[in-house]
Amino acid sequence: MNKFNRKKLFFAVLLIGFAILGRYLLLEVPNVETMTAAILLAGALLGGAYTLIVPLAAVAIFDLFYGNSSILIFTWSAWAIIGFFGLVLKGRTKSAWKFTAGLTGMGMVASLFFYFWTNFGVWLIGNWYPKTTNGLLNCFLAGVPFLKWQIIGNLILVPVSGLAFHFLFEKIRMAKLKLLFIPTPRTSHPSKRG
Repeated sequence: MNKFNRKKLFFAVLLIGFAILGRYLLLEVPNVETMTAAILLAGALLGGAYTLIVPLAAVAIFDLFYGNSSILIFTWSAWAIIGFFGLVLKGRTKSAWKFTAGLTGMGMVASLFFYFWTNFGVWLIGNWYPKTTNGLLNCFLAGVPFLKWQIIGNLILVPVSGLAFHFLFEKIRMAKLKLLFIPTPRTSHPSKRG
C-alpha cells in the first residue's frame, strides 16, 4: 500500500470515527448527527470505494452497539446513496469556501432524500399506517418534525465539519506532495571545484 493510500485509509477511519462519535454524542437530539457530513465528505474528498465503505462501516459499527429498527434496509441504503451525493462534488473545486457551500447544499439534498426514503420504508414495512396514498401522506406528515431537526443540524454540522475536514484533507494531501519532492543536496559544478 503506497503512502497516499495509507493516508486515504487514515482519513477514512477519521471520518468513520467522527460519524460514530457525533451520532453518539447527539443521541438525545432526534435526527441531528454527524453521519451526513462524514458520509458526504467521504464521497467528495476520498471517492472510489470509500464512497461506500465509510457510510456502511460507520452505520454498521454504530448499529452494532445501539441497534436499528425494522427499516434497517432503508436507513443503510440511504446512507450508502448519500455517499454518492458527495461523490458528485469530488474534484469540483479546491476553494474551501466553495467546497463547503456545495457540501452544505448536498447536505440539504441528503436531508430530503433521507426523509422521503426512510419514511417510505416506515410506511412500507411498518404497521402504523395503512398501505394507501393517505397512509403514505400521513407517514410523511408525521416525519416532518424529524426532518426539521435534520435540516437544522445539517445546516450547522455540514459546513463546520466540511471546512475542518477540507483543511485537514489538504494538509494530508500536501504532506504527500512534500514527500514526493524532497530536494536533493546540490553538488558544485565540476569546473568550480578547487
